[in-house]
Amino acid sequence: MIDLAENPFAVHSPDALKDVPAEQIVDLFIKEHTQLDNVKEQKHTFIWGPRGSGKSFMLRYLEPQCRFVEYNSPDDFFDSDQPFLGIYTPCKKGEIDKTELDLLNDRASQVISEHLLNLTVAEETLSTLSGQFPSGYFNHDKKVSFSRKILDLFDSGSITASREYASDRYEQNKDPFKWLEELFISEKRQISHYLQELALSSDAKYTGATSGYHDFLLPLMSNVQQLLGRSDVPVYIFIDDAFHLFEEQQEVINTWIANRDQSTLCVKISSTRDRYETFETTGRGRIEETHDYNKIDFEELYTGEDKQYSKKVRDIVEKRLEVSGVPTTDIEEFLPYREFEQERLEEIKSELEDEWLEEGKPGRQSDYTSRYAKARLFQELAAGKTEKFYSGFDEIVHISSGVVRNFLEPCQLMFNEVKREGDNVDDITHIPPRIQHKVLKQNSEDFLKEAPEKIAKTLPEEDIGYIEDLKTLVRSLGELFYHRLHDPDSREPRVFSFTIRGDIPSDSDLDRVLELGERIRYFKVKTYSTKEGGGRSDWYILNRRLAPMFKLDPTGFEGRITLTPELLEIGCNDSSEFVRRRLDIDEKQESLNTFTEEK
Repeated sequence: MIDLAENPFAVHSPDALKDVPAEQIVDLFIKEHTQLDNVKEQKHTFIWGPRGSGKSFMLRYLEPQCRFVEYNSPDDFFDSDQPFLGIYTPCKKGEIDKTELDLLNDRASQVISEHLLNLTVAEETLSTLSGQFPSGYFNHDKKVSFSRKILDLFDSGSITASREYASDRYEQNKDPFKWLEELFISEKRQISHYLQELALSSDAKYTGATSGYHDFLLPLMSNVQQLLGRSDVPVYIFIDDAFHLFEEQQEVINTWIANRDQSTLCVKISSTRDRYETFETTGRGRIEETHDYNKIDFEELYTGEDKQYSKKVRDIVEKRLEVSGVPTTDIEEFLPYREFEQERLEEIKSELEDEWLEEGKPGRQSDYTSRYAKARLFQELAAGKTEKFYSGFDEIVHISSGVVRNFLEPCQLMFNEVKREGDNVDDITHIPPRIQHKVLKQNSEDFLKEAPEKIAKTLPEEDIGYIEDLKTLVRSLGELFYHRLHDPDSREPRVFSFTIRGDIPSDSDLDRVLELGERIRYFKVKTYSTKEGGGRSDWYILNRRLAPMFKLDPTGFEGRITLTPELLEIGCNDSSEFVRRRLDIDEKQESLNTFTEEK
């Protein structure tokens, strides 16, 4: 359970959400700014977003137990305008993506992978039917009939051992759901035993059952509809964290999507975009956006106060403050800025407005003020040897870089820090800026140090050597952006991103370093239209969680700096030389691309 009474910012992993009561999930979920209506549509859907962006929480919110809480009863929900039966199916590391599958030939791997996926969905389906509906909702005779129909989908000989296993634990006629669930568990165990034996001996033979889409999964869901007595209610399979699956298993899911049986079975897949490796089907076809599926992106690049992400975070945390019972429910009051910094910032804005009028500066007054006010503040604080505090709701939203968990987790640590200083939960009206700054700075330093260490365990041996190159490149960029921010003569002081001018040489390792940076999430990679025409180019945005580490302004998107592959290669090895060379180019007044927000 998420204990908000102890900490309103408490977060749990997706696995732990199964223990959170449905009433609490419904109470905490914010519908606005989440694209929920698009997810609920009766169409196959990919939900892209980094871990911690709220995908799992939303899918849990769409489970039957939460729908029944919100609509008061199953029948009220199934009689609503948009009914469905949601089956949450997490792709837990090591449970479906078994490494031993690599020992099989392509055809055998495809057959076993599909059977394993079918059984996993089937097990979760039975768990949902038995655990999330009110007791007595299903007629007992219909439950028994349902279990027999599902059993008939298998070859009777291949299922003998699993039938015996299930019958040792439950009687089919007394507990048909539990009996059937144990049958599926036994079948999954048989696959595991076979793969283990195969790892020890190439002579191992698989004698268990197999299943496909048309002969098992689709009939299973048709029978679920019949059990409900509602042929108009589609079954939604929520496949969470699909990036854990092997490419062959993703091909199986793509094949389900290609069949377009949304009236019976609709697939909703959540994953990080960069790790969903294929859109091919098992038959080497290809699913296409719009024709076969919709997509939703949970990751947002822009985090200004007028953007959806900022509004979503505000709604989420103010709901948490309200539920927790703390004295303050306004998040801007709860996470205040450092007072003298805010006062000086407002003074600087007034000075810049006068400067724009008196000196005839180009562009709009508001743009001029927005571009230079924060930079002037950073410059003044540095000149006075005063540390810039990272604090305030809006600044933390920017630092979280479009990921809700990146906002909640540091705030959770801040709240705990206030408690450690002796304050009772009921007396905490705000988190002092000094504590906000302390936690955000430490969080930023840990991100630079620990993120590569965590991912190194999953990298191929040949990629390990690129980690140090990447860390050096990130430090090089951080130092360069710091120099620009603190240069009073810089035309675009708040630069936080770069593009690459020219092709990366074929014999260079720079591509591998940049790909690793994207995977670790040091960089967010988007594309932009080049002024010269000829299509779109990659645009690398430094993760703003690193802003406190390098003393940067996380709110600026006014420009992007252009770097050559040769200069970036220097940045992978020597930060001082990289910064010196780039600043030398700046002194020669090379123009900087002005950024215009693209819709």
